[in-house]
Amino acid sequence: MIGLVLALCAGTNSARAEDKPTIAWLNLDWQPAWIEEGPWAGKGYAQASERLLQTRMPEFRHTEQAVVNVRIYTVLKTMNACFATAPYHGIDLSAEQREGLVFSAPTFLFFYHGIIASEEAAPHIMTHEEQGRVDFKALIADETTTGAFQPGRVYSRWLNDIFSNDPNIKNMFRWSGRTSLTQSMFKMMDAGRFDYFVDYYAMLRFHELTEGNSSHYRYYPILEHENEFGMGGIACNDTPLGRQAVAHINEILTDLRKTDEFTNANAFWLMPPGQEAKYWQLWHQELLTRTE
Repeated sequence: MIGLVLALCAGTNSARAEDKPTIAWLNLDWQPAWIEEGPWAGKGYAQASERLLQTRMPEFRHTEQAVVNVRIYTVLKTMNACFATAPYHGIDLSAEQREGLVFSAPTFLFFYHGIIASEEAAPHIMTHEEQGRVDFKALIADETTTGAFQPGRVYSRWLNDIFSNDPNIKNMFRWSGRTSLTQSMFKMMDAGRFDYFVDYYAMLRFHELTEGNSSHYRYYPILEHENEFGMGGIACNDTPLGRQAVAHINEILTDLRKTDEFTNANAFWLMPPGQEAKYWQLWHQELLTRTE
């Protein structure tokens, strides 16, 4: 009799789980947003946000789906799905990419891309430096050094324009990949395919923590991003379920974003050294004040 009751309960629970609306959470093999292996597994900043939100959204069934970087927003619009590292309100997306999506209040704050370079490239790059920042347009015109970027990837709105329209982009190495996006860039740079690539400070921090060779690389903020900062949030497909999910996420974020667990999971990766005061000022004055 006990076994029968347990079986009936299990069946009821299973049915209830299946009856819940499902949200597919899209993810990339891109560290440190999502980290699946090694000592930092499960501690990516996007993973942390997803986990903390999902535990507070029991009315939904949550699944995961891996996607390719350049197809994120195309895939997102084909199903009841959400993506945890979208630009806040789609500010760095094209109008076509933003169409058909709904966006949450901001969940993370970051400083825009810079240059991650090999130590050997430093003399060339520093010739284009102005008060601690590299003039990116001047750098890509310099044929003595080669940079790399990923066509189709969403960068900042300033860099997106350069990658689309500057004729000197022909001097850059174009790369696309599906897996180990962060590690692959360092491996190709170490192999001499290029001298630098465009990415966030967080990519270098992850590489240093996992590989321990911090002296081999340098990070340079770029002039085009001077005095700028970015915020990111959750993007969902603009369906009744997506709108319901975003509304609930915004309610949860009101208190969740003030917790140490949430703030530290983001700041650990996204706060560059020397920028602590500015980061926390922006977190409190810009991020926490936005509720939708």
